[in-house]
Order: sequence, then C-alpha cells, then structure tokens
Amino acid sequence: MSADKMFSTPIERSLNRLTLIQQAAARSGALPAAGQFRNSKLSPFEVSQMSGVSISMIERGKINSREFIQELEWFQQETSTRCFIDGELWTNEILAYLPNEWLVESETTVWHTNVKPFVNDSLSSITSPSSSTQREDVTPKKDSYSSRFARTLIKNKDFRRAAHFLEKTIKDSRSDHFLYYRCLFLAYYQEHLENDSEGVERKTSFAEEKSPFSILYQRMIDEKLRENDDVWFEYLMGLLEVQLGLKVEAEKSFRSVIIREPRHWLAWEGLSLLICDIEDADTFVTSSNIKSVWMSDWFMVLVLQRFHQHSMAIQKAEQLVTRGMTGIPMIITKIAACSNARHDHDQAIANFEDVRKIDPYRLTDLHLLSDSLYIRNDQRQLSALAMEVYKVHKFRWETCCIVANYHAMRRDSEHAIKFFQRALRLNPGFAALWVLIGHEFMEMKNNAAACVSYRRAIEIDPADHRGWYGLGQMYDIMKMPAYSLYYYQEAQKCKPHDSRLLVALGEVYSKLNRIDDAEKCFTGAYLFGDVEGNALWNLAKLHEKYRDNHRAAQVFEVFLVVYEHVTSAEEKIIYAVAFLANHFFKNDNFEKAGEFATKCMAYESICQEGNRLFREISKVHRCEAEKAAERARRSGEGTSSQQAAQNDEEGG
Repeated sequence: MSADKMFSTPIERSLNRLTLIQQAAARSGALPAAGQFRNSKLSPFEVSQMSGVSISMIERGKINSREFIQELEWFQQETSTRCFIDGELWTNEILAYLPNEWLVESETTVWHTNVKPFVNDSLSSITSPSSSTQREDVTPKKDSYSSRFARTLIKNKDFRRAAHFLEKTIKDSRSDHFLYYRCLFLAYYQEHLENDSEGVERKTSFAEEKSPFSILYQRMIDEKLRENDDVWFEYLMGLLEVQLGLKVEAEKSFRSVIIREPRHWLAWEGLSLLICDIEDADTFVTSSNIKSVWMSDWFMVLVLQRFHQHSMAIQKAEQLVTRGMTGIPMIITKIAACSNARHDHDQAIANFEDVRKIDPYRLTDLHLLSDSLYIRNDQRQLSALAMEVYKVHKFRWETCCIVANYHAMRRDSEHAIKFFQRALRLNPGFAALWVLIGHEFMEMKNNAAACVSYRRAIEIDPADHRGWYGLGQMYDIMKMPAYSLYYYQEAQKCKPHDSRLLVALGEVYSKLNRIDDAEKCFTGAYLFGDVEGNALWNLAKLHEKYRDNHRAAQVFEVFLVVYEHVTSAEEKIIYAVAFLANHFFKNDNFEKAGEFATKCMAYESICQEGNRLFREISKVHRCEAEKAAERARRSGEGTSSQQAAQNDEEGG
C-alpha cells in the first residue's frame, strides 16, 4: 500500500506490517468480544468513537416503573380500541414480562389516578381507558352493534366488509370515523401484498391505473384530517405517504405525531425506517423536548440496527436492561439479532436459546437463529428447530424461512425455493427474504430470477447491503467485473466497515488491474477485522501475481503471525510457509530460509520441500566453507611465498 512508500528499507517495511497487526488488534478491541457484551468495560461513547458515529450517550437513571406502565397502558388501550393488533400484541408482551418488583411498586395505574404524566394529556384522557369513546355522543343501539361487528371483521381481516359497516356510523362516532379510513387503507394494502407475492418468474410490468392509496390520501387531505384532534389520523396519512413513495413527507408526519403524542410507539417505529442518518435521529430525540420514559431509547436501538451499527445497538439495548427492563424477550431477541449481524453466531444462538427457554413458542426473529445454525453448519439443531416450529406454526413466514434454510443446508435448492416463496407470500415486504431466494436461484444457475429477486430486495430496502452484494456476486460469477464493481461499491456504501465487502471490492479491482485500489481494499478489510480471514491472503497473492515477491513475503509473514494456529486455514498456511522458505532461500537469507524450512517439516505435504531446502542450504554452506578454506589456503600460500622471497633477499 502507499503507506509502505514512507518506509525505505525492508526492515522498516516489515515493522510497518507488524504495526498494522497492532493497529488492527487495538481497533477490533474497541468492539466487545464474543460472549462479553453484558460485561464489556467499554462505554457506549467509546464504541461510538470507534465506529465513526457520534451520538449522545446520556447516563439515565432507573426507569420509573409507574410512568413506564402508564405509557404502555395508554398505548394498549388506544391500539385495542383502534384494532391495531400488532401494536396491542407488542404492548401486552412487554407488560406480561414486567419485573415483579415493578408490579408491586405500581399499585395503581394511570386509570385510577389523577396524575398528568404528559403535558398534552387532558384530565379526561387519563381517567378512563375508553375516553375516546366516552366523549362521543350516545349512538343508537343498532349502530353500536354495527360498530362492534365491524371491529370483529377487522380482526378477521375482512377489511372491505368492515369499511362497509363503518360507513354507516362515521358521522356519529369519532373512533368509527378513523376506523373507516383505516379499513380502506388495510384493504388496499392487502390487495397490494397479494399482487406483490406473485411468483417471481411470472412478474411482469403493467401500466397501472391511479393508485387507490393516492385516491384515499387525497380524500383525507380534502377533509383536512391531518389537523384533526385525533393524532391517529396524521399517523394514517404517514402510512399512506410511505405507500406512495413520499418518504420525506411521511417522515415529517411521523415526527409530528411523536411531538404531539410521545407515547405513540407505532410512529416511533415508522420513523426508525425512514430517518436519514443516526445523528439526525439522535438530534430529534435529544432536542425536541420529547417526554418519553423509554421509547426514545428503544427507537435509537432500531435506528442503530438499521444503519448496521450493531455494537452500539447492543450497548443501547443493554442500557435499558441496566435501567430495569430485565428478562424481556423483545430486548434479548434484539441483542441476538445484532449479534447475528456482527457474525457472532455463538452469542446469537445462546441468546435465542435463552428466549426459547422462557417463551418456547415465540417466533419473532427466530429465522435469524436458523441463519446462525446454517452458517455454523449445525444440521442437527437446525433440523430439530425446523421440525419443532413446523409442527406448531406451519403457516408463519418465520417457519417457512427456517424450513427453507434447512433444505438449503441439505443442498436441496428446489425445496428451499418452494418454502422461501411461501414465506414471501406471507411477508412480501421483507427484503432479506428476497435476498435468500435470490441466493437459491443462483445455486440453480437461474440468473434471471436471481436478478429479479435481488432488485426487489433493493427496491424494498436500498439501505440493505445484501441485495447490492447479491447482484455484485451474480455479475462476478458471470465474469462481468465492471458491472459487479458498481454493485459492490453500492453495497460497501451501505456498510462501509464490513471486511467481506472490502475483500470483494479488492478482488474486482484486481481483475480490472486497478492494483492500488485493490491493495487499499484488502488492507482496509484487514484493519476492520477481516471476518473471513481472506484480506491478508488476497493481498499477498496480489503482490505475488504482479511479481512483487518482497512485499508478498512481508504480507505472508503477517498472515502466519495471525492465522498460524487456525486449523481452518491450514492449506493457506502451508502455501505461505513454502513460499517464504523458497523466497528467503532465493534472496540468500539462509537463516530465515532455514526457519521456514523447519516449519515445512510440520506438514506432510511440504515435508520433502523442507528436506530439499535443508540440502540446498547445506550445499550452500558447504560451498561457502570450501571457498573460505580455498581463500585461506591461497592466502596462506601467498604469505609463505612472500616470506620466502623476503628471506632470499636478506640472504643475498
């Protein structure tokens, strides 16, 4: 690399390479080691400094259990009244796992107190769980029954029929007014997902008529529902803006909802998927005077995870544990998911197993456990997991993904694709599924279907590097390095510190004869941790390919220092030892040549090469000894003749 040019001698360059080891060790030490997340001595600030991201790490005290329960009780009542099943499930799970001491401390909840925990609460809004409905005028009994029936239809996912019944009561009921628009949105969204889950090989572009989302959005604008006292209308408009691709407007809507009502978790969750960068999220949380007991911290965990700052996300999640939120599966699972993304699969598996002990039928994020087992090549555990979840949750998308991973491990791509496609029909908006099915199509050499899958993943989540990386791999396999370079670059922009992406970029640069760029990528990959252990190897082979054997030898020496005791790298170690032994022999450094020839003797495949080098070194030493003796003899004869001549002169 260019840094070597500052070191003029081979010894100095060698020291420079060894310095790289120390730098890499220091850098990797900034991230908690496997199994040490909970007891890491590094502060979140130190982790943020090493990751290149700056966020505030304000030390916050223990969570006030009463205020915490008040937030969740309010949200649970709101989501229940408005039929947000996912939000209600999320809230009730947290409440179900509250620490016992919190329940003892919170003898009364918000519904039995006149305390106003938030400025924008009216007295009536906190004294009754059904305050929104109690403020409404008394409706005729038939309309009341129609409203109840519509809510039942929503829970049964019969959205158009629910909207039909709610249309009769929207003028008399504020809650039914909101539910009517929500039912129309859900009906359109359901139809959109059903169309989107069409088989990947049959996908075709058609000229579409005006989107029903845009018609509904314009209707809500005309009725000025954004300014409605009910903050849920603005949230619904934010969801419509997401579907219409108006992401800037959607972000503004979610921010406004949070400022108006900080307990609205669904708005926090929506904003976490739209916000542009981590610093912006942190500024919003700290400078908006948002009174949130804990939701702003959990929001930052989601943002950090989305932008691949997994170590920082783990630190943030563990801050919540330290503040009192212990034993909650949602937090443990998030730590496991971040560990999986950091390739700390042993830690991820351990965390998922902890969750399964306390909640054996919980499937949320369990597909990541199958991913870790797949990478660990643990067919026995993956088989047991697949059979267990298939028996009790056959038609959940997580189950389909787990079973697909099991078939993929068995190299049964046909069945793997079948289950991945089933998972896509159940959850077509999940980018990772499109990436996985793309991988299986690549295994079957169906490049066209793989390309469609990867591009769909990019369309759903452009910040996910896996879609870009999959396309880069596809074009690399098709021997189109110029195309693969573009997609690898886009993947690396999404995850700048991923050593695998840097190694892939370096390999493409090498194929395009851009040697300096390739060298920078390989060196950078090594400094960022080199997850797969390929960076130093590729850098050494690059120098060897272009006959810069001296620099290749320097890198091979560093490679041996780092990987000599790693059994999985034995073939590369053997090659490096043989290369170094021959390199030093050719450059007349017989001491180091002998050192590496001795190492050759430890490997059966190059044992004879070691013996040959020892014989050659012995020959050289013998020849040198003979030459030295000959020089000494000639020197002695010369001295004797000079002495005899001198004696003759004296005698004469």
